[in-house]
Amino acid sequence: MRTATGLIHATPTGMAATPGMPLEASLLRKDLWVSVGVYVPVGTELLQPAVRAGCRVMDGGHMNVGQAVGGFKLFTGLDADPARMETHFRRIVSPAVAA
Repeated sequence: MRTATGLIHATPTGMAATPGMPLEASLLRKDLWVSVGVYVPVGTELLQPAVRAGCRVMDGGHMNVGQAVGGFKLFTGLDADPARMETHFRRIVSPAVAA
């Protein structure tokens, strides 16, 4: 992590059923970007200290909405409105993390 420019966290650690941190919070620093695949909860134990450390973050809600857009097309044959889906997702999850 000392030489990394970003972190993609793609394990179940941090999900509601498997809480925890995948690494020590002390490894997070302002010049890192952090992306997390977990979306329940959106504000994972990793994203909270990443935001406090000044990292640019992307929470798992973006992945969730992207999957929903693709699934909607697959099942209905219609194009979804990604912005509308994102707005609705953000309205129903809590707490939201600024990304």
